[in-house]
Amino acid sequence: MDKIVLKICIFPWQSESRDKRELSACRELGLTPLVMAKGEEGDWYREDEVSGFRVLRFSTRPLGTKVPAPLNWVATMVCWAHCARKLHPAVISGHDIVALTIGWMSTVGTPKSRKPRLVYDSHEFELGRNEKRSKLQLFFLKQLEGFLMKRCAFSIMVNDAIADEVQKIHGLKQRPIVVRSTPNRWTVAPEVCREVRSRLLGAMQAPREMLLMYHGGVMKGRGVEMLLQEVQHNPQVCAVILGNGQQDYMEQLKAMAESLGITDRVLFHPAVPLEVLWKYVGAADVGMVTVPAVARSYYYMLPNKFFENIQSETPVICSNFPAVAPIVEQYGIGLTCDPTDLEDIDRCVEKMRTDRDFYAQCRENLKKAKEDLCWEREKVVLQEAYHRAMV
Repeated sequence: MDKIVLKICIFPWQSESRDKRELSACRELGLTPLVMAKGEEGDWYREDEVSGFRVLRFSTRPLGTKVPAPLNWVATMVCWAHCARKLHPAVISGHDIVALTIGWMSTVGTPKSRKPRLVYDSHEFELGRNEKRSKLQLFFLKQLEGFLMKRCAFSIMVNDAIADEVQKIHGLKQRPIVVRSTPNRWTVAPEVCREVRSRLLGAMQAPREMLLMYHGGVMKGRGVEMLLQEVQHNPQVCAVILGNGQQDYMEQLKAMAESLGITDRVLFHPAVPLEVLWKYVGAADVGMVTVPAVARSYYYMLPNKFFENIQSETPVICSNFPAVAPIVEQYGIGLTCDPTDLEDIDRCVEKMRTDRDFYAQCRENLKKAKEDLCWEREKVVLQEAYHRAMV
C-alpha cells in the first residue's frame, strides 16, 4: 500500500516551486505525493495534474457564494478535513497554519496506530505575516500555532532566525528544522544571458552602464517603488521589473515611472517559467532584494529570489536583515543596505558599478555559493527528517 504524503494548500497550487521540490524529495524516499488544493466553485475531488503531481481540487465555498465568507470558511475546514481523512495519508504536510489546522482536524479520533504524522511547513514567519492583525487575533494565532506544533512530527522553517524565534515563542523542546528555499543547481550559459541582456536593454531603447533587476511577485511592500526612485536618482542605471502583479498596482507603478521621467530606463516584463528564469536573472548586473520590513515576516526574509540570483551568478544588493545579510557577507556575493534609505541603496549601486575588482570578486564568489546553496544539498535535511518520522 502506498504511503501518501498529503500536502494541503488552500490556494490554487500552481507555481509553488518550494512545495514541488519538497514533494519530489518525498518521492525519492518512496513516498507518494498528493495535493489537496483550492479549485473553482463546485469543485469536489476534481483531479488535476501540476508538474507531474496529482492534485485534488476542492471549492472553498462549499455553501455557495450567497453564504457569508466566515460560514464558508468553517464549512471549508470541516469538509476538507473529512476528505483528507478519507484519503488515508501517512503524512499530512500543511502549507501554512490554516492548512495544518485542517490536517490536524482530519486526525481527531483516529486510532494512534493509524494516525498520520503531521508536518508544519511554514513558508514564512506566521506570527509576523500581517501587521493589521489585532492583539486578540495574534493571541489566538499564537495559541493555535503552539498547540499544533507540539503535535507535529516536525516543523519546517525557511531560515535559522525564524526557527530560533518560533522555538523561543512557543517554548518548544524540538527546534524546527531549517530548509531554505533554494532552487536546484542551475547551469548558466553566459552567452545566452548576454543575448537576453541585449534584448532587454534594446526594449528600453536607452542602454546604460548597469542593469538592475527585481524579480518575483510584484506587489506593495517589496521595494519596487524605491528601485524606481534609484533609477531616477542615478542616470547610469536602468531596471527590469520581472514578474506579475495586480493590474491596478502595475498601472500605479507605470504611472510612477512616467512621473519620475524614467520610462525609457525601466522595463516591466511579465513573469517567465522557472526553467528559463536563469536566462533573465543572469542577464542583470545586480539583483535587487531590497524588501523593506513592512511586517516582521519580511524582516526575517530569506526568499526564493535571493537564491535564484545566486544560482544565476548575479551579485545582489539586499536588505540588511538578520537572515539574508549573513549569507551575503559570508560568501562575499554582494552588499547590504537599509532598504528605506535611497542614499544607502545608491551607495551600494555605485560600489557595484564603479569598483570593478569588487564586482568581479562577487561574481567569482558566486561560483562557490551556488554549489553550497542549492536544493541538492538542502533536501538532505528534509529527507532525514521524513526518514526519522516514518520509522
